[in-house]
Amino acid sequence: MSADETKQTPDVEAAAAPEPAAKKAAAKPAAAKKPAAAKKAAAKPAAAKKPAAKAAPKKAAAKKPAAKKPAAKAAPKKAAAKKPAAKKAAPAKPVETVRVERPAKVKAEKKAPLEPRRGKTGVATVVDAAGKQIETRELSKQLFAVPADVNTLHLVVRAEQAARRRGTASSKTRGEVSGSTAKLYRQKGTGRARAGSVKSPLRTGGGVTFGPRPRSFAFKINRKVVRQALAMALSNRAENGNVYVAAGLTIEVPSTATMDEFLVNLDIAAPVLVVTHDEPTVTKSVRNLRYAEASEVGALSTERVLRARSLVLTEKAFAALNEA
Repeated sequence: MSADETKQTPDVEAAAAPEPAAKKAAAKPAAAKKPAAAKKAAAKPAAAKKPAAKAAPKKAAAKKPAAKKPAAKAAPKKAAAKKPAAKKAAPAKPVETVRVERPAKVKAEKKAPLEPRRGKTGVATVVDAAGKQIETRELSKQLFAVPADVNTLHLVVRAEQAARRRGTASSKTRGEVSGSTAKLYRQKGTGRARAGSVKSPLRTGGGVTFGPRPRSFAFKINRKVVRQALAMALSNRAENGNVYVAAGLTIEVPSTATMDEFLVNLDIAAPVLVVTHDEPTVTKSVRNLRYAEASEVGALSTERVLRARSLVLTEKAFAALNEA
């Protein structure tokens, strides 16, 4: 190889050397520009993603009402399911009314036999030992046909109740209480209230002022008024048909069971007043019955007659009372 060629080769290489440098320089800007474009491109998608992220909640928000709508639709279905149940219960009401009426009829049938027995008004019903009606007897108009007066009856009953009061309550006055009569302390100078006897009503253990004393609460009623009130009470029981005469009742020995059986078979309204006349066995047979009471003809009172709803007279008592 010659020297000229050797000289030319460096030039050629030198001339050829700048081309890669220029290419590198040209490539470097291109490479530099690419990242910028990439950054812009990267920035654009980021900007584009943000609205997408915002739009996503909107879609989710739009979906939530859609989820509630099915729930709202489900509620009407339940209500629709309840309506047929109400319609089914409606026809059951007539059945209940029929069930309520049946016990009422049964109760009415049971109450009918429990009504007390009543005789004819204005007369005495005569019954035998089994309680069956035999006949009727007329009553004295002086005792069993007197119109009632409430004021007279109230006055006589109140007088009878007041006469039964014992009136034995008693209390001691300051003169009857035991204790000293000496003055407790001097009149002045102690700073205390003046005091005399220890038996003063103001002190504990002292006497009682205006306390109860033994007395009688009875007040006077005319005899005619008392007899008239008794006749009014007897007339009222006869007017209601509640006067009976026990014709076949004979009790030799006191027996509560015998009297109870007789009154139960008689089936009359209680309480019952059994009127006797010198018949101690009948009186003793009645005194242990809680729904009955016995009384002698001479001891009849207006209060006893009014307290009883039915009167049962023995043969002797009826003769003594009706002829009196």
